[in-house]
Amino acid sequence: MRCMRSIVMAIPLVLLAVLALLAGCATRQIAFEKPGAAPAERQQDEGACLREAIGTDTSDRILLPYQIDREVFTKCMEARGYAQAK
Repeated sequence: MRCMRSIVMAIPLVLLAVLALLAGCATRQIAFEKPGAAPAERQQDEGACLREAIGTDTSDRILLPYQIDREVFTKCMEARGYAQAK
């Protein structure tokens, strides 16, 4: 009986985890281009902008370790000479 109760109690947690994963897949990835930029340079710039765009407010999230502010990320990449790929 305890085993069945544990399984029933775990179902909402599993559903919540699945929903969180699906929500992450639903977001559109932003790609940036910069004429003459080497792939290593783009990766370095993306990493720096990601670090700048990571939010620390976790009050409204349960399973996500951090949230990336797309507006901050976009402004950072544009300041480095990149434009959004079409």
